[in-house]
Amino acid sequence: MKAVVYKKPYELSLDKVPDPEITDPREIIVKVTSTAICGSDLHLYHGLVPHIPTDYVIGHEFMGIVEEAGKDVKKWRKGDRILVPFPISCGECEMCRARLWSHCIRSNTHGESGAIYGYGESYGGFAGGQAEYVRVPYADVNPIKVPEDLKDEQVLFLTDILPTAYWIVDVCGIKPGDTVAVFGCGPVGLLAQRCALFKGAKRVIAVDHVPYRLNFAREHNPGVETINFNETDPGEAIQEMTGGRGVDVVIDAVGFEAEPTNMAVSALAGMTRLGIPPLPGFRPEDQPALASVSAINWEVEAVRHGGTLGLAGVYGAKANGFPIGDIFAKGVTIKCGQALVQNYLDELLGYIREGRLRADDIITHNISLDDALDGYFKFSRKEDNCVKVVMHPH
Repeated sequence: MKAVVYKKPYELSLDKVPDPEITDPREIIVKVTSTAICGSDLHLYHGLVPHIPTDYVIGHEFMGIVEEAGKDVKKWRKGDRILVPFPISCGECEMCRARLWSHCIRSNTHGESGAIYGYGESYGGFAGGQAEYVRVPYADVNPIKVPEDLKDEQVLFLTDILPTAYWIVDVCGIKPGDTVAVFGCGPVGLLAQRCALFKGAKRVIAVDHVPYRLNFAREHNPGVETINFNETDPGEAIQEMTGGRGVDVVIDAVGFEAEPTNMAVSALAGMTRLGIPPLPGFRPEDQPALASVSAINWEVEAVRHGGTLGLAGVYGAKANGFPIGDIFAKGVTIKCGQALVQNYLDELLGYIREGRLRADDIITHNISLDDALDGYFKFSRKEDNCVKVVMHPH
């Protein structure tokens, strides 16, 4: 089959790889009809996720048709149309019984959290879904059936980014009348803004530095106010916009690649002074900030005393400069972690069917799996006004 595989940082390939096979009677094989590039896939693409084997199939946002079912699978049969949430959960361990699905003890013996499709050995080593077929473990626990009256694009983001956005809004306790700031206007940030409005927030302020994404936020989430952090300090601006009070809730939809690292800019300047040409294709604006907490410092400045900081963005490393003193002084509550996707699937599917909430309008690039590398290139470099890439293997 064809699949997107990891080679090394900044190098992926569309290769022919062996078809997946059932290795446990509780598994199914899914023929993938739609799969998406997630912002957290860029962390992997940029070489910031450890223990990614060469030629490893990536991707964790996918749905499709059941191709084959193991003999102990009771819920599914060949031909069923399903979507698969990104956390791999056994359904039986202490964490799963507590509905803390992304903390499953059994699915990942290699790391500190539950397993995730296509995210390397530290997250269980399961092959990902940016492929023609994928093996799905614990098949009776995690996937849900897709109603025939809904298109793939309408429900695909239930695999990750819509429940992630809704979960962080929910656990942060956003309620009618709240003022909310969302840092990041990528897919999760845009949907977090929308979910905050859906929950009744009176005011939502979006922060980013990419002009087309700020425009996208205003156009697709009417009423959202925006701040370009390249033009103004967002912490100070939000304090001024709220009369010195701060927002009730601030959501981080950025993670540890918050902005280009100053090290890359400094390196380029140093090479220029010494007359050393940079490597072909090197652009400092493409270089990730390693464990940057600049966004968190702004967020803590922006939130009110007794407010809540929600970290939906991925943080995968230790970092200096974490504002623990300011967090303590302000009495800020922090909510964070991998989203508990399975807890929200039925609720969100209902909202989609009723027309009360949607996510498909953030798709800017609908492409074949054959064009996956171009999709990664545009998404990573924020070219062609790219917000969300969906790929179709079949």
